[in-house]
Amino acid sequence: MKKSTFFFKNASTRHCRAPPRALCPSRPSSGLRDNVTLIFFGALGHRPSFFRQKFCTFAAAMKRKIITCISLIFLLCPLSVWAQTAETDSVPAVVLPDSVPDAASEVVLPDSLPETLPETLPETLPETLPDSLEADDDEPDLVVPVRDIRYWTISEFTGEMTDALPDTFLTDYFNRTNVEGLGTAISYTGNLGSPVQSRIFSERENSTRRARFIFSDNFYPYEKRPEKFEFINTKIPATFVSYQTGGSQIFKEERFRSLLTTNLGRNLNVGVDFDYIYARGFYASQAAKRLDWVFFANYVTDHHQLHAFYNPSNITNTENGGIEDDEWISHPDAMGGTVQSSRQIPFNLSETWNNQQGKRAFVNYRYNFGKQQKKHFVPVASVIYTLDYQQKSRAFYTDSPGRLATYYTDNRHEHTDAMMDNDSLSYWLMHNTVGLSLREGFAEWAKWDVTAYLTHEAASYTLMDTHSVGTESPEQTVLLGGELAKNKGKYLRYSANGQLGILGDSKGDISLAGNIQTRIPVLGDTAAVTGYASFSRNAPTFYENTYHSKYFWWDENFDAVNHQRIGGGLTLPHTKTKLGMEIDNMKNYIYFDGTGYPKQHTSNIQVLMARWEQNVKLGILHWNTQLVYQKSSEEVILPLPELAGYSSLYIDFKIAKVLTIQLGGSMHYWTSYYAPSYEPATQQFKLQKEGFNDYGTEFKKVKVGNYPLINGFINCHLKQTRFFVEWYNLGSDILTNPPNYFSLPHYPVNPSVIKMGLSVHFIN
Repeated sequence: MKKSTFFFKNASTRHCRAPPRALCPSRPSSGLRDNVTLIFFGALGHRPSFFRQKFCTFAAAMKRKIITCISLIFLLCPLSVWAQTAETDSVPAVVLPDSVPDAASEVVLPDSLPETLPETLPETLPETLPDSLEADDDEPDLVVPVRDIRYWTISEFTGEMTDALPDTFLTDYFNRTNVEGLGTAISYTGNLGSPVQSRIFSERENSTRRARFIFSDNFYPYEKRPEKFEFINTKIPATFVSYQTGGSQIFKEERFRSLLTTNLGRNLNVGVDFDYIYARGFYASQAAKRLDWVFFANYVTDHHQLHAFYNPSNITNTENGGIEDDEWISHPDAMGGTVQSSRQIPFNLSETWNNQQGKRAFVNYRYNFGKQQKKHFVPVASVIYTLDYQQKSRAFYTDSPGRLATYYTDNRHEHTDAMMDNDSLSYWLMHNTVGLSLREGFAEWAKWDVTAYLTHEAASYTLMDTHSVGTESPEQTVLLGGELAKNKGKYLRYSANGQLGILGDSKGDISLAGNIQTRIPVLGDTAAVTGYASFSRNAPTFYENTYHSKYFWWDENFDAVNHQRIGGGLTLPHTKTKLGMEIDNMKNYIYFDGTGYPKQHTSNIQVLMARWEQNVKLGILHWNTQLVYQKSSEEVILPLPELAGYSSLYIDFKIAKVLTIQLGGSMHYWTSYYAPSYEPATQQFKLQKEGFNDYGTEFKKVKVGNYPLINGFINCHLKQTRFFVEWYNLGSDILTNPPNYFSLPHYPVNPSVIKMGLSVHFIN
């Protein structure tokens, strides 16, 4: 049987009324080879017709060389290890934690931090305290830095700098390249770069409030944001490159990331970060493509702190509407036929796409007043200014309007026939912030950082009417904000922040949050204790209240949403245990029902969450486990799996003292529940549809879960290089009775496949 193929269109950029054609069946595509020209010229909005032929010839040759080099790395690593045995003292091994210090994580790349510790204490207290770790020479957690590179993040409104650690460690490296590795338990539509939602309520970024542009909410793991971005200062030029791939040519998913940065003098750093996802999909009409650039710079001295960030992005997702019949996955023999490829399984939609384009420009400047004290500069006060501009647009379009109309038979409204098939909208936001900060520690009585700021926000939302794109709705808001923080001290640190809408459309909105961190004696050792709480009362976002399109049209006036959260955690470094508990309470919770329309639940909803993480080591054997229990008081409105977890079991050893190898298996699991489904026309997760429609068609809810997603892996680390080979979803090959492998209702998990990845840090 002839194999089916699936290809991308030219990623050109057009106005919302004439959406870009991002996926094209007109000619074979070879992935990175045919799209590399579009990367550079597409970012500028140009069509590289003149350069395509010559450049693609060059790119094809380069791709063959890259593949050859990667193959040689995998094949010749054992030989290179023996050759380097005599050089083992040239670069000391380093351990860096992934996000928070993790005592069981041992192996890290030697390329992340400066040779000397920063003069000031980090802004946040590490969860794992050094008391027990300092005495444990075999399993160090925080390591003496060996490279002249410093990383930090900044706060969104005030630009407060917080020291950070990059992801350069080995444990679970393979898992972090999977979509499932973006959290404890992740649901998604089945492809890299597709919309995602955490099954753990507290891990959802929009759990307290949706973003203004709600269509980008479910792409949060891939988004580049100035408050999440790691700024850098380095004494030597640095280049970080990573590449991952999986599947054969027509199914292949690929991701290429690179970061190039250098200092121009002691205090000025500039760089560019590039992220490209090109995933064709293992099922029909599932392809995804995402292109992100970040151009960044920072200038930091005693008196001046300047940060600049610019991010253009373009993402396209093919929508298939889910599988026509789940029996193709759960009972394929009962379908009366066989398929030789997962691409031949029928899905509801084809030739239908969502495209989002955006730009974000961010500049923050702080001037520090201070004094010299014992040859060190002591800041006394800071003047702050922040400019943040965002622009985003979205288009939902099809080349198969008849099939799309059949799929949305139940969604016709009075404006449907008058509207064009291609839905589109746009949005922009600009906020200006001015502030004043009194710095901690410049005098004995100055025990805290105290910051006050005023923010003016201007926004505009464009929607379709019955004839064209052109209905514009502006918003104006003035916010008063403040922060109080104690960032220095061995035994106690805390912070609190708040915002209040004092003028405009968000008048009366309030957000308060705080956390405290300390250490206590436990079982003869020292443990870290954290506590946090938040309260918010915010009006619904514009698109929650108003949305116009061919198949969805609503004009609501929802009440403000109240949300309270309180939680805490305990870290026991000597037993490598982490415990946490959290309670959420919500009133006027907004959700999308089975029809895909927003609804508001006026009663209270509570969510209880308890978390346990345990790392065990017996010689070379490691067993790391995360387990989460959660309970929703309104399972019909807010369905959640009661139990979800992730576990990895592996052996960790070295060859010739320089090549570290982790060999083992991992498993994701969650109990079955009526998981939300996905709505392509609005890119929102919604409740499952149930009952009969006007045409007599019956819809039944289905449960997802109660199966193990098993992966086998080998992680390797050699000097400044990490690489892995993974057998993804091997359980579907080895289990005698394969379970229903669905991530979402009617969206199956990818079949068994071999994946590979490589990450190299060039510092010279």
